[in-house]
Amino acid sequence: ESGLRLTLGAYTTPREAYGEIIPRFVESWKAETGQTVSFEESYLGSGAQSRAVVGGFEADVVALSLAADVERIAEAGLISHPWSERPYGGMVSTSVVVMAVREGNPLGIRDWRDLARPGLEILTPDPKTSGGAQWNVLAMFGAAQRGRVEGYAASEAGGADFLEAVFRNVTVLDKAARESITNYEKGVGDVAITYENEVLVGRQKGQDYDYVIPSSTILIENPAAIVDANVDRHGTREVAEAFLAFLAS
Repeated sequence: ESGLRLTLGAYTTPREAYGEIIPRFVESWKAETGQTVSFEESYLGSGAQSRAVVGGFEADVVALSLAADVERIAEAGLISHPWSERPYGGMVSTSVVVMAVREGNPLGIRDWRDLARPGLEILTPDPKTSGGAQWNVLAMFGAAQRGRVEGYAASEAGGADFLEAVFRNVTVLDKAARESITNYEKGVGDVAITYENEVLVGRQKGQDYDYVIPSSTILIENPAAIVDANVDRHGTREVAEAFLAFLAS
């Protein structure tokens, strides 16, 4: 059968991972069924990607940064199955929020409280469009709320005060986590708040920055789901199910 095509709508960070996973899936699907499947891939900030699907972008499978972005698609009536009841609660990857610092950590950044220093230039993406940005906000807010940021009250108010102090130092709000780290790689800023796996990708590609795992951070879990309305329209449910099972394996 020719012309079998699966459309993946993803957030920006796992682009390289999907670049390696997709060819392996295509191979295994061919071996199993004799069919050749091709992929159309789109990468945007998670929130932007989620809104694009709600707005009519016909992704068969979404791989997003956070559950709320999948829920938005479900609430629009496009996902009709209980997606979070899949293996691992519908999650396909995990990471933690870290701080990328220049090689050798010249500014001696050790933990979250250092980000409130006056005059520091920080990069974090825009929470309106980026899932990674929302994880960054939650990690910092949660650390302060739990009393893990020196000088800030262990309360919601303390969390808000700390966020305000950090955001006073934020010089660029990019649309997506990948754009933010790419900017950092061009020499913009002192610190980039991001996914650990985003930093590891950069370092694999020869970037020489270092990173600091804060003493209190957050576990990031990233979901993938089938968009029922679109797979039913495209006749791709079987291959979409197989792709999600392949990701979980």
